[in-house]
Amino acid sequence: MNKILEINHLSKKYKDINAVDDLSFSVNSGDVYGFLGQNGAGKSTTIRMMLTLIEPTSGDINIFGKPLNKNRHEILSKIGAVIERPDLYKYLTAYENLKLFAKMSNVNVTHKLLMDQLDMVGLADRSKSKVKTYSQGMKQRLGIGIALVHNPDLIILDEPTNGLDPQGIADIRHLILKLSTEMGKTVVVSSHLLSEIELIANRMIVIHKGKKIVEGFVKDLLDPSKTLVEIETTDNEFAKSVLKNSAFATMVVDNNDKLHLTINKIEISSLIKFMVDTNVQIIAVTPRHSLEDYFLNLTKTA
Repeated sequence: MNKILEINHLSKKYKDINAVDDLSFSVNSGDVYGFLGQNGAGKSTTIRMMLTLIEPTSGDINIFGKPLNKNRHEILSKIGAVIERPDLYKYLTAYENLKLFAKMSNVNVTHKLLMDQLDMVGLADRSKSKVKTYSQGMKQRLGIGIALVHNPDLIILDEPTNGLDPQGIADIRHLILKLSTEMGKTVVVSSHLLSEIELIANRMIVIHKGKKIVEGFVKDLLDPSKTLVEIETTDNEFAKSVLKNSAFATMVVDNNDKLHLTINKIEISSLIKFMVDTNVQIIAVTPRHSLEDYFLNLTKTA
């Protein structure tokens, strides 16, 4: 597989703080690559170094097979990025914003190109509306449209769903999948939401305090045989005693007013049937993957 991005022993130090600490990973052509970590883990710092917005303390960044520090202009001309919330001119329309940024990127714009771009991010019907009337999710999609106007090979999105409502998150998710499956783009998406990365990424890395914890294929890292299930009942002590005398005995963990089990996804329906048959009054059964839980599982096995 052709590597489009290679990070080798990258570090960024601010006085006594190692924001990024000897970080190495690679992104293959065609990946939707999840860059995961809790807030403050070093994701944005790494991305800013990848875009030459800040200089590394040490380490190397190679993009498109070339060192970034020696081929900055050529490499950046093939990258589109949205860092946190996009900077937009709120008193201009979406069309005017896109046209302005396209000219800044030296793109030979036509009306059709601009409208096709707006259609691609689902904003063609609001092309004449001023950006100040847009929801945050619409602004985020316009920002992605601007990042794509020069047809880049690599797209970098830093926390693209931050501050969005569920519909806005779903819109961005569908757009990222469209960029990958329909347009063949390579996409790096940073997030602290493991559930979102699980839905869109084929490969991912998890970093914590600037260090890599794990990297690999999502399907391998998020093993379905180790699905975390959260159970809420009317009587947790009774439920726990029932489960202790079952095939799920070793999996029960108390967490305040809920029970946590780690089981195979395909066993969830059997678990529910068993609990109902043994007169456990279930309020809710929720399969979940949180980044915090994933970190805990990683540190337990480290």
